[in-house]
Amino acid sequence: MAGSECNNGCRGCLWTRRLERLRGIRVPPPEDVRGRGVRLAGREPTLRADLADVVAGLREAGAAGIELETNGRMLGYPSYVRTLRDAGVTRLVIKLFGSEEATWDAHTRVPGSYTQALRGIAVTRRVAPRVELVALLVPRRQAGAGLRELVDFAHELGFARARVELRLAKLDLTALPLLAADVRALCERPPVGMQVDVTTS
Repeated sequence: MAGSECNNGCRGCLWTRRLERLRGIRVPPPEDVRGRGVRLAGREPTLRADLADVVAGLREAGAAGIELETNGRMLGYPSYVRTLRDAGVTRLVIKLFGSEEATWDAHTRVPGSYTQALRGIAVTRRVAPRVELVALLVPRRQAGAGLRELVDFAHELGFARARVELRLAKLDLTALPLLAADVRALCERPPVGMQVDVTTS
């Protein structure tokens, strides 16, 4: 668990329910990370004051790469992005909550979070072009948050890779046939030049 706080208030956040079960990240890490990739996720890791130290510590311990999962809002500060880049972050997985501002902000329950996250994406591309950006998509039934809408939006934003998480436990079972059809269509016709990985939980 990389963080215990979040600057969004997303409905149904899975990390809120995991807080009691997961251990926080420590440096030096209790296990051998030499030659392995490390994923930092949980609530919003960028709110940790010591995040850059954690990343640097993991790299010093031999981690091959550091993936950071974030809502992207703190990435709007160029100096902060440089700090993460210099500490050793190699991949940023940025959550996209909707293809429209109203859908996004309604989900996060933070007005302006859409604008801040998109600014963060733009700043990161400019300041840290070698850091890989991956879109994290969790489709919902709300307008602007369907599977194809989110994938097309990620493509419009310039993501070359998207990770789609289908959280089946949260889905209406009557929606599964339609979702299955959407997944098949996406796998058969992904956006040009974009890799899309689909996982279930």
